[in-house]
Amino acid sequence: MSIHSFAAELAETDMGLFACAVLIVVCLGGAIASIVIEQAWLGIRRLWKLWKGRANGR
Repeated sequence: MSIHSFAAELAETDMGLFACAVLIVVCLGGAIASIVIEQAWLGIRRLWKLWKGRANGR
């Protein structure tokens, strides 16, 4: 039994539960993506400041 047949079977039995699970997965995915983007941005800013400081001879 594949994961797709399990999802189809779950959707047939209780659509509300399936929708709630999908909503939770989407929220968690968005939160994780937000954290990754924020950390990448902070890393880029840190590297930029480091590079800018070395370019000025500091």
